[in-house]
Amino acid sequence: MFGIVLALLSAFSFGLSQIIVRKNLEKSNYIHISLTVTIMGNVILWPLAIAFTDLTTINTEALTLFIIAGMLAPAIARLFYFKGMQTAGISTNATIFATYSLYTTIIAVLLLGETLSPENWAGMLCIIVGVIFVGKNLNGNTKTATVSKKGLIIPVLGSLAIAASQIVRKEALNIYSQPLLGVAVGYTTSLVVYLVILFFYKDKNRPKYCQNTLKTFWKPGVGITIGWLLSFLALNQTMVSIVAPVLQTELLFILLLGYIFLRKLERFTPKLVASALLIVAGVILISIN
Repeated sequence: MFGIVLALLSAFSFGLSQIIVRKNLEKSNYIHISLTVTIMGNVILWPLAIAFTDLTTINTEALTLFIIAGMLAPAIARLFYFKGMQTAGISTNATIFATYSLYTTIIAVLLLGETLSPENWAGMLCIIVGVIFVGKNLNGNTKTATVSKKGLIIPVLGSLAIAASQIVRKEALNIYSQPLLGVAVGYTTSLVVYLVILFFYKDKNRPKYCQNTLKTFWKPGVGITIGWLLSFLALNQTMVSIVAPVLQTELLFILLLGYIFLRKLERFTPKLVASALLIVAGVILISIN
């Protein structure tokens, strides 16, 4: 029960933070936003990790898995998430990202030999139908940009990164149950990835990273960090099959808070809400053992 509460709080923290990012999205670019969020995470997480982790018992195998998981998510997934906000809008982007449980299940079946129940198959069907509905109702979902089906590629790739990361992260926690250190390592890995991108990827049209970006996005950076920390703690308390669907309530929080605070930027149509609910229902069904 405690793990479910932690996962629910994590979903709310993620959802609220994404709303803040979307509201200020035009003030920066997705790489600088990702960097700011990651900087705040490192500042917050490493003191906690050092204080509450016995560093003399570090397991190198688990540490390697934490690094791999961190490269997938938050590093790659976060870049795609914020870029997806620009190409598809927050509501559509979040809806597509919520499908990562489908990919987690497919990976588990192909690589781990797991079998699916009728409920699992029904859940996969719900998710697929929900995504199809999203694709057919792209026009009019955002008031600030035209959304094309090509714009969905970015959130799809991001959700794949999250799916792979979650499997690797859970295995690392099974080997070495230190969620604070795990999420801190993931954030440091992400920071290295973003710095390398900024160093090698030169774009004359992209403004330099400045203090205004830090002032604008440090708050969602704190909120997202709290969300990641709570999700790690939830995975440490409860099975991933239980935590995963609860975390997907982030989508519902985004739709609710977005409708309240972002109505001038995006349209939250009944069809999109229905698609999101169908995907959430699918995630719940796909997680039934």
